[in-house]
Amino acid sequence: MSKRFLPRLIVGLAFLAAAILYLLSELSPDSFGWFSLAWAGFLFSAASGLALLISALLTKNSVTLKKGTVFLSGALLVVAALCLVSALALPKNLILPIILVILAALLVLSILFTGAKKWDEGDNHKVGYKNYYQRKAEEERQTEKDKENNSSDSSDS
Repeated sequence: MSKRFLPRLIVGLAFLAAAILYLLSELSPDSFGWFSLAWAGFLFSAASGLALLISALLTKNSVTLKKGTVFLSGALLVVAALCLVSALALPKNLILPIILVILAALLVLSILFTGAKKWDEGDNHKVGYKNYYQRKAEEERQTEKDKENNSSDSSDS
């Protein structure tokens, strides 16, 4: 099973659930009248944001891709917060603090998920790294040793 299967399944099921509940709210307003388009947006964007966040945590991607996934999930969670504020008709002065809390939490999570690695940290920062010229010189020395060993082996027989 692919590592991307579970997050995709969660997103698909969230979209299906939001669509069905919204349809039921239109067909039967007395039972599902509380469910509005804002609730559907909240359900879908919150589930998608959390699925992407879990995906970023569990997959082993490059640091740039992992941080991008975290920030995309952050954008979806901000949309979920805006939908929730709209659905609950909360005061407008709560929108900015909620968004800032979500962004701050995602910044901390992106640091934890990536281990605070820089996106451009390459092999040349690792111990024992050899650049192209050092590897080429080592390869030439090895081929010379092989030639010497082969010539000494053929003279022995």
